[in-house]
Amino acid sequence: MNYSQFTSNQGWINFQYPSNLISTEEDEGTYLFYTEQTGSFRITPLLLEGKGDFDADAYLKKMAGENEAEILKNQFNNYVYYISYSKDEAENLTIYNWIFAVENKIVYCSYTIDTESTNEPEIDAERKEIFKIIENLNIT
Repeated sequence: MNYSQFTSNQGWINFQYPSNLISTEEDEGTYLFYTEQTGSFRITPLLLEGKGDFDADAYLKKMAGENEAEILKNQFNNYVYYISYSKDEAENLTIYNWIFAVENKIVYCSYTIDTESTNEPEIDAERKEIFKIIENLNIT
């Protein structure tokens, strides 16, 4: 597998991602990584201006409680992880969610797939790659 390096415009998020993923910046600083056949990975960095009293650990505990989630740790930072579902007339979606909070920075990540394709080999392989991104996501 070949990888590309991603660094956010803000310069405080970086990770490697599979080079077969298309990378684009959406509105308001959200970054999208996807292929036409599989899922989509989104990452939204937020910098809290003037929030010197922001307690990242308390925020993660609050988000874990609100989402019945657990707090985990990658190589660098703690994060909240949970799975949610979205259903409408056309699609049933499974959404993997991660919330990082470091100092005055919050990073929301999600990986969305069609629920019916959850066990397909290409989705499983991509999901494993997304989990590698989360394990190596560095917020500086």
